[in-house]
Amino acid sequence: MNVLLLLMAMMVQSSPEFPHPEFVMKCYPEAAMPGDTLYIRIVAINSHAKSIYISDDFWPTDIDIQIHLRDLENQQRSLLFESPTNEEYVCPLHLVKIMSGDSHIIAALAINIPPLEDWKTTFWEKHLENLSASDVKFSLCATILSCAATNNNRIEERLPFSVEIPVIMKPRPEKEITLIQKWYAATPKDWFPVLESDRNPVRKIPGHRRLTFQWVDNIFVKGEKVSHWYFIPIGNRYPGHPNAPETWQGWKELEESLTPSTMRDEIRLTRILIQYCDTEDDTVLKELKEWFADMNETQQTVMAKLLRDRAFDSRGTKFLTQFREIYKTIRQYDVVPVPESNVKHLRNLGLIE
Repeated sequence: MNVLLLLMAMMVQSSPEFPHPEFVMKCYPEAAMPGDTLYIRIVAINSHAKSIYISDDFWPTDIDIQIHLRDLENQQRSLLFESPTNEEYVCPLHLVKIMSGDSHIIAALAINIPPLEDWKTTFWEKHLENLSASDVKFSLCATILSCAATNNNRIEERLPFSVEIPVIMKPRPEKEITLIQKWYAATPKDWFPVLESDRNPVRKIPGHRRLTFQWVDNIFVKGEKVSHWYFIPIGNRYPGHPNAPETWQGWKELEESLTPSTMRDEIRLTRILIQYCDTEDDTVLKELKEWFADMNETQQTVMAKLLRDRAFDSRGTKFLTQFREIYKTIRQYDVVPVPESNVKHLRNLGLIE
């Protein structure tokens, strides 16, 4: 156990008066290929005899949740989530009550391993090279900053808790590695995000010349070009501009050229979103519903929550109606609690009842 983990282990002895939950993390897939997306679900469990109170909104672009990979040589690489701007977000604290014996999902996250911008870093180059000989084993680790509170919203303790599970990276077909390398080479380097700071960064932000996310119109929908960021989660560049196909038919062709994987799943989801916004064909919604019904539960939970986010982010745009129908199609699988601060907004948009 390294010094940091030892100190954390000493720190997480919460007081009996203000107990903290236990945290359990699940990940899908357990064996991923380079460029795949990991779907991560973290649950807080109250195993105490009395109710406890925790924050109802954990931010992966803040210190609330930090995730990293650790290899067998005890070297680690942070998996930092990307913020659309370099602005700081300050949100009022809301608490949620967890009854004795109950649980509460605090995070449903998706992140690439490795992010495309990290493809040429020392950590990833070493492990990608080693894949030619055998699978590479990692520990996926999450540090959760938990608060214990009274029912009058007064924070009594803020302590870090650590959970980890094993994940494996396995080889991707060579032709697909070549494709990813082409995507990396074709992406202007100042379009990649940068670390927020040089010392202990907690997120990635747009490069220093870009105060807001690039909004390039490069996807045809109903005969008009719109930005791919309507359809692709921020941070996912497998593929992004300038490598993204311009039509849903192009996305489908790309999808069908790839081996089954979560990289392919993300491309399939992007194709479905673009195709429905372009055609409003109910068979696309039927495909989405049948796909979700057969999906791994962790992936299902994360994708459903992220579709809620995409629908919410479409407010004020020409695609709100279509994204509302997309989300309603799979809403039964969205089991991640809605933060109190968002309930009214989601209801006003017709996304929840």
